[in-house]
Amino acid sequence: MWNRKASLACLFWAIALNLAPIPASAADQVLATVGGEAIYSHELEKVMASSPFYTQFNTMSEDEQASLRGDMLRRIVSARLLTLEAKRLGLDKTPAFLLEMDDFRLGLLYRVYMDKLRASVIIPADTLAAMKQRFKGDADALDAAQSSYRSTQFRDIKLAALRQMQIDSHLQFFDARIRPGIKPSTVLMQADGIQVTYGDIVDNAKWKNLPNPEWVGEQLQNRSELLLVARYAEREGANVGEQLTRYGDERLPALTLEKKTKEWIPNEAAMRNWYTAHPEIGRIPASYHVGQLVVADKAEAEALRARIVKGESLFTLAGEYSIDPAGRQQNGDMGWIVEGRGMPELLKVLDTLQDDELSGVIATRSGFHLLMVLERRIGRQKPFAEVRERVQQMIVNRHLPAYMGELEKRYTVSWNVMATPAAASAAAK
Repeated sequence: MWNRKASLACLFWAIALNLAPIPASAADQVLATVGGEAIYSHELEKVMASSPFYTQFNTMSEDEQASLRGDMLRRIVSARLLTLEAKRLGLDKTPAFLLEMDDFRLGLLYRVYMDKLRASVIIPADTLAAMKQRFKGDADALDAAQSSYRSTQFRDIKLAALRQMQIDSHLQFFDARIRPGIKPSTVLMQADGIQVTYGDIVDNAKWKNLPNPEWVGEQLQNRSELLLVARYAEREGANVGEQLTRYGDERLPALTLEKKTKEWIPNEAAMRNWYTAHPEIGRIPASYHVGQLVVADKAEAEALRARIVKGESLFTLAGEYSIDPAGRQQNGDMGWIVEGRGMPELLKVLDTLQDDELSGVIATRSGFHLLMVLERRIGRQKPFAEVRERVQQMIVNRHLPAYMGELEKRYTVSWNVMATPAAASAAAK
């Protein structure tokens, strides 16, 4: 079942990893199946290698390693469940998702083409030799010179390529149409087989009136360049299908959670009401920097208190008489004590003391105490705006375990015992 201790933040982190199914190899173990789809050991290893814990993995005990592997596997299973649910709900067919996928595809193609142009920049041998002679003995300066040369050459090559694309595609801009009253369907750029409308570059729901025309012109130039370059990249055989599929498989789980979050938190008022019912979420407790002396006998505590009142230092006496080993070692400096943590008898007194005021003798199960507050930090209640994201996360976390349980039943999750790498190696011999 779903790990009830897993937080929403951890789940989103797992989804952000590359969890798309990968073809299995002959040596793979099937670790789990989700809706009849297997999850293989190499997929887990890929997630492990991408996790922030990977650099410390070899320093962990076998039990800790097994626990971490199990947690990562549960997260992969959770992502698969959310993906299957997204497809059942048709989230992969919505106009918004399809538009997002197409934008991502265009971005990938643009990057491929630009990488190809960048790779075409070669520093001529005589130019490179001159650079080496000029910056002899200064490797950093030589690297900077080469980088500057490549950057300048790339910019020139890019501009030349774009100009040629515009000529070949018979591109036309209609900047004069960018004026008040413009409609989303107004065509602002047209070329062979492609066009850009005002609605393609400006969200009419967000901008009721025409934004700054210069800004609109910049968006038009950027969109036009993206479309042209992507088309030329495809013509030259660029294939980004694998990256696109992987991106979609990463986005679908997040879309499922976004949809459920809107159901669990229908509006802002729901979050505010939850915060009102759980004010401790935004509470910053008071804290006190405390000096303490503790002894086993009340009479001794009274005598030491009298000496302090007459001018001796609590800290000097604590270093000599305190029965608390840590307190004696620190000469009575107990550091910061947070409101609500610690012995109730002591916490009750701390709030009544002025700074540098010595308490009376306080009896606890640990002995007889003398306290002094050296400084304090006043507690406060954070306003809702400061904890809004945390409130949202906690509401979702409250609903998430039951929801993931429902998905496990709907899509049938089967778990297989995973052999350790050492055991798997021994079994193969």
